[in-house]
Amino acid sequence: MSKGGEKRSDSEDQPVASELAQIGTALVGTLIAARVLAAISRMASVLAAPAAAWYLFSTCPEASSFDGKRELKRVLRGDKLPDDHPDKPKGFFERTLKKVTASIEAETAAIAGCKVEIIDLYGLVRVATIQHPLTKANYYWFGALSKWRFIMCRDEVKQDQHAKKD
Repeated sequence: MSKGGEKRSDSEDQPVASELAQIGTALVGTLIAARVLAAISRMASVLAAPAAAWYLFSTCPEASSFDGKRELKRVLRGDKLPDDHPDKPKGFFERTLKKVTASIEAETAAIAGCKVEIIDLYGLVRVATIQHPLTKANYYWFGALSKWRFIMCRDEVKQDQHAKKD
């Protein structure tokens, strides 16, 4: 018995055969479409991966193209900072003072013997590191697509403290 006190027959609850056929056809069609799309996706990735590797290989900058002193000056004067960063020089005098201090610091780092290390990753990309002897900081650049891009600066003192804690 249903809520209203009426009796329902079992035949009213059963779906019609044509509805079952439509649902089954839709499920089978969806399954086939999903498998076709998966196969196309695999084929595209198999073709795209070597093409991307070849492109990275052909546009990887030479290790000799990395000028450590020039790149360090750019980072120290704040060229790589976003415009809304508080350390980015805003006015003419701030920019001039930042350029002068960056040039002096880069020159003293070069005289003090900063280490420039370039790691080649299978000829696809290169990672350059400058170890600044005076500030005990490491600066990292990523070389790919014919350019060197600054990644980050890490302080060695903080790295040593983390190592001692472990």
